[in-house]
Amino acid sequence: MMYIILKETYYKGIENSYDIVDYTDDEYKAQDMLQGYQLINQQKEKVKYQIVKYNPIFAYKKEEETNE
Repeated sequence: MMYIILKETYYKGIENSYDIVDYTDDEYKAQDMLQGYQLINQQKEKVKYQIVKYNPIFAYKKEEETNE
């Protein structure tokens, strides 16, 4: 499971923009990171941060070499 921290910026007259600012595999670390971004946010009216839980469909595995 991956936790992604998104930054949403609000604009007048056009659609909002979304940027990935950080990510982690640890849920508790993601919560701490989110709180940090919210604390340092100086544009509270215009910018919001949120967590998105992402579960990738595909898992990549390294193939083992076989010596025949």
